Amino acid sequence: MKRLMLLVVFLLVSLPLWADYGLSNVITKQIDRNQQKEQPPVAGEEMSAPVQAPRAEPASPSNTSPPVVPRFKKSVFYPYTIHISSWQTQKDAFAQYKQRYQKLEGVFITKIDLGPTGIWYRIDVGAYSADNEAIARMKDLQDAGVIDTESFIGSSVPYAIELGLLPDRDQAKKMADKLRREGVVTYIMKESDSAYRVLSGAFPSQKSAEPALNDLAALGLHTKITKR
Repeated sequence: MKRLMLLVVFLLVSLPLWADYGLSNVITKQIDRNQQKEQPPVAGEEMSAPVQAPRAEPASPSNTSPPVVPRFKKSVFYPYTIHISSWQTQKDAFAQYKQRYQKLEGVFITKIDLGPTGIWYRIDVGAYSADNEAIARMKDLQDAGVIDTESFIGSSVPYAIELGLLPDRDQAKKMADKLRREGVVTYIMKESDSAYRVLSGAFPSQKSAEPALNDLAALGLHTKITKR
C-alpha cells in the first residue's frame, strides 16, 4: 500500500515537468522555422538584381567637319581673251583642240550663241584684265607658231560659267581633268592662294552663255554665270 501511494505521488510530481518539456520543444521548433525564413543570404551566394532597362546614351557630336568653302574678294576682272578659231560643231572644235592645242596652257572651248549667226564653238586661250596684255600674249604665240595669224582679241567677254571653287590648284586641276574627259574643256582662274575657280567659256553677255549653261546642267553639274 505504501508503494502504491509513492508511485501515485511520483506520477503527480513528474506530469507537469513532462508537459513543460513538450511545450518548450514545440515553441523552440516554431522559433527555428521562423528564423529559417528570415535568415540573410550566405556570404558569397549570388543574388539576382532587378532587371533595369538600359539607359540611352546621349549622342556624341560628329567629328566630321563640313567642307570649308574658299572665300575671296574679287578685285581684278579679266574680260579679254584670245580667240584662236571657231567651229560650227563641237566635234570639229574638240578634234582641233586635241590635235593642236591641248598642251597649250589656259586653252578652253566656248560654246557661244552669236544671235543671227547661230551657235559656234570657239577655241580660246587666256584671260586678261586689259586688251593690250591680251594683244602682247597673242603676238608672242603667233611669232612662236603656236597659234595662227587669224587669231584675234575682239570685244570684251566678261562672263564665264563657274563649275567649281576649290581651295588649291591640285583639286581644281583634278576637276578640270575629269571634265575634259567628259568633253568639257575648262580653265582655272586663281583668285587667291586658297581660292581657285574652274570656269567654262568666255561670253560677251549672260544670254550668249545660256546654251552652254543648259548643256552643263544636263550633265548634272552645279553651275552659275559669273564675272571673270
